[in-house]
Amino acid sequence: MTKIFSFLLLTLFLIPETMEAQENTPIITGILNDTLFQTEWYAQWNDARDYQLNPEILKQLEQQQAEDLHFIVYLGTWCGDSRKHVPVFLELANKLKWKVSLIGVNREKECPLDKKACKSWDIEYLPTFVVKRGDKEIGRIIETPAKSVEEDLLELLRK
Repeated sequence: MTKIFSFLLLTLFLIPETMEAQENTPIITGILNDTLFQTEWYAQWNDARDYQLNPEILKQLEQQQAEDLHFIVYLGTWCGDSRKHVPVFLELANKLKWKVSLIGVNREKECPLDKKACKSWDIEYLPTFVVKRGDKEIGRIIETPAKSVEEDLLELLRK
């Protein structure tokens, strides 16, 4: 219990948006920064180190033009699918040095910073990985990848 309390105090200073505890799971909303993903709390998520990225797909992703790519990831810190797939995505994005924005939403899929903007993205299921090339959305991975995070992203980037 003290670890959760310590985490809550720590993140109140790091992420001033909104946080509430429900069933011992903090709900963190707003724009999330890297500091959150370096905490002991995040280490309890499905550990991406246990997941082996497909090296063949990784090579193909490295060959994709990435300069104008931007990924917006809507996630729920309370959501099992977010806990499973976001760490894998973040490991991949870090390896490939992709530009990523992470937005935490509550159980109603709202973000307190701008509820209209969040609704305009039509977020129904989490996580939702929005892939943009320049200003144009080229695709999404919604909730669970069809094959794997990296294979689904490669298919989107080849469009």
